[in-house]
Amino acid sequence: MTVLNQATRFDVRTFPSDDFVLEQRAREIATAYDAADDALEGLQSTLRVVHPAVVVRLRSALAEHGRPVVYVFRDGTAAQAEADEGWLDDEATARLVTDANGVYLDANASAAQLFGVERASIIGRRAGDFTRSDARVRSASALWRSLQQAGRLHSTAILSRDGSRVEFVTIRDGDGPGRHVTYLREIR
Repeated sequence: MTVLNQATRFDVRTFPSDDFVLEQRAREIATAYDAADDALEGLQSTLRVVHPAVVVRLRSALAEHGRPVVYVFRDGTAAQAEADEGWLDDEATARLVTDANGVYLDANASAAQLFGVERASIIGRRAGDFTRSDARVRSASALWRSLQQAGRLHSTAILSRDGSRVEFVTIRDGDGPGRHVTYLREIR
């Protein structure tokens, strides 16, 4: 998806295009830069905290029509690997349920183990409370809107407890109307 950066004179295009978390984070980082050339290193170094394989490139000047475009490749390339989502059905997968405001309503034992806390201490907390602040977007409202529109979010995050990287999939209404399910697994 192309991110129109109103505060700058360039646009950002993220791959994979359905990683709305990456898109939102790249949009926020890009606002700190006035020129595409200046944004390359900052975008790449900041995003590598969560996405170690990220590659940021400026679109070739030969392809320029209008504003410059910065490409952000989460996995180092525009090619997307075949999604293996069999882990979502595994009983041992960390599973959380949030309400429409992002408040945890339920968590299984695997989620508690992954977060390094007791299950009861998850309930009532907000989505993002167990990830490092540099791995979160400043305003989750855009992500919740993306979830409402697309029906799912799929990205990565960093756990607060030890800096481990996790992959997550959030499915709108996965546990009934207004009850969104998030599955997480550690990336090794």
